[in-house]
Amino acid sequence: MIALTCAIFLAVGSHFAAHTLGAMKNTIKKEFDITNSQYGVVQSCVAIVNTVLPVIGGIFIDAFGTIPGALITTLLITSGNVLVALSASSRSLYMMIVGRILYGIGSGTVVIVQETILSQWFNGRSLAAVVALMLTVSRLASFCAQATVVPISNWSGWYGYGLWFSAGLCIFSMIITFVYIGLLKTVSDTSVQCRKQIEVIKRKKSFSWAKLMYLPHSFWLVAIMEFLLGGGWGCFLHINSEFVKLKFGYNDAHAAAIASTAQILPVFLMPFLGVFVYRHGNRTLLMIGSGLTMLLSMVLLEYTMMPPIIGMLLFSTSLSLGPVSLVSAVPVILPLSLVGTGMGLIKSCTNIGASLYDISTGLIQDKDPNKGYSGVIIFFMILSGLAVVAGVILRILDATLYDHLLDRKGVDKHRLDGNKLSNPRPAMPNEVQKSNYFYGSVYVLLAALSWVLFFRFIMA
Repeated sequence: MIALTCAIFLAVGSHFAAHTLGAMKNTIKKEFDITNSQYGVVQSCVAIVNTVLPVIGGIFIDAFGTIPGALITTLLITSGNVLVALSASSRSLYMMIVGRILYGIGSGTVVIVQETILSQWFNGRSLAAVVALMLTVSRLASFCAQATVVPISNWSGWYGYGLWFSAGLCIFSMIITFVYIGLLKTVSDTSVQCRKQIEVIKRKKSFSWAKLMYLPHSFWLVAIMEFLLGGGWGCFLHINSEFVKLKFGYNDAHAAAIASTAQILPVFLMPFLGVFVYRHGNRTLLMIGSGLTMLLSMVLLEYTMMPPIIGMLLFSTSLSLGPVSLVSAVPVILPLSLVGTGMGLIKSCTNIGASLYDISTGLIQDKDPNKGYSGVIIFFMILSGLAVVAGVILRILDATLYDHLLDRKGVDKHRLDGNKLSNPRPAMPNEVQKSNYFYGSVYVLLAALSWVLFFRFIMA
């Protein structure tokens, strides 16, 4: 229970900091005198470094364990957000960019640390439920950031205090890291959990690059959906406050409050969805449903004048269905020795998408004669439509090639596979997959494109 609590609160500060700038987009643009494209570059600073680093971080965690990873990531997150807060006083855009880059390096890996810790302490029988709980707390922190950072700024009279509050939460998360490290050092060597932990670490230190060539199609389809949906979710949450303000004429505080509802449903639904996945499976249906609800939310927000809270709640439904099914799918597909690396690749794909989308949407908005969001929302419609197609393909492959592995009930999966420690490769093919050359090439190409666009606009 203590390990679960530590893992859950390890990234509270990181998730809060992720949405502080998004809620204050108008203020940031005015204070730093920047365009929408430049704002997109500031937001993409977090994503761009995580196009590659999560893979390195995942391999590092697989090789050396979670203690060094937790220490390094929380230190980077805290120092980065302190720099962002300091930049508000000096109005130094480059200081903010450096702070966001440091924060991005840490935030991209801290989630992998969380998920790997949970994979070490929990098996297939309860993993989906604890992952859902972790995502619930993370989403609650993100919701609170978007809902409170503008009121904090208004109450204090200066927007910088909202950034300092975010930095304080990051310090709290760093303290949680030290608590977890202390927990591991006090666990008895003769206890069952300690023996499991030692066996996990030994297995994780057996990492081999050659294993990456065995990654199945199902893993890469999950990565594609994370690229489309995960990147799209993050990008939309960076601009939805200003979208509501411009289209519906709300003030900053009202627009931020309405926009924050896009993150409220996961707080309540994710625990139940975790139980649902455990009892009924159907991960691929949840993935498809996530894409469909995002698509419908964009249609309502763009083509109707219905209260924006309806579209935001539909988007929030997508944000509930997708992460539980996508994140919990990786430990089902991969053995423990590759969970950290697999999570890293998934996170990397999410950030490649987020980086490309942050810059692209800024360009689309600047090209609009009214600096509006019509083209941006259509862009999100295309992303969500492609995600639905990918989900349907994954469901078909899961049924024909993988014996409904992703859609299997948690109880049945546990009975079939037994303890993950004694079954190191439950979902891996027995021979090298040549398709991994293609998947890897596309991955490298998109990562390179995101870096080219980033430097193109940061140097402008």
